[in-house]
Amino acid sequence: MIFIILLMGVFLGDLLLKKYVEARLPEGKEKTILGGRILIRKLHNRGIALGRLAGRPLLIRRGTFGLITGIAVYFVASLFRRDGAVRKTGAALLLGGALCNWFDRFHQGFVTDYFSFNVKWKRLKRLVFNLSDLCIMIGTVLLLLGGIRKGRKKRV
Repeated sequence: MIFIILLMGVFLGDLLLKKYVEARLPEGKEKTILGGRILIRKLHNRGIALGRLAGRPLLIRRGTFGLITGIAVYFVASLFRRDGAVRKTGAALLLGGALCNWFDRFHQGFVTDYFSFNVKWKRLKRLVFNLSDLCIMIGTVLLLLGGIRKGRKKRV
């Protein structure tokens, strides 16, 4: 049950943050938070990661829907297995983030990204994320780590 709550928390939390940014932050404006470490700015991403495939919306919709379906099947199946908590947490974060971005893309035609890291490295500073993007990255890492741990246990 905790993993379903985590999934829904990611989905609803990011959805609310995106709606807040859409309503309150004009395009081109920028705010800083956390002592200037985080930049809040609105970007409409019509592609996938880093704006790739922006000119192929149908491919993006169908491709991400297929990936989400596969992740959802894995997630639901893991709830009925004795899969480790690391893998279940990873799947919940990954699926919650993916669903929120897909929902955004389906209803608006783009994903709202809204924060950047205010660092000296210009390439990283230019990247704009949302909470779902971070959850997708963290969830993927946790799934991989959980798979490695599971593989090591089998060999012992």
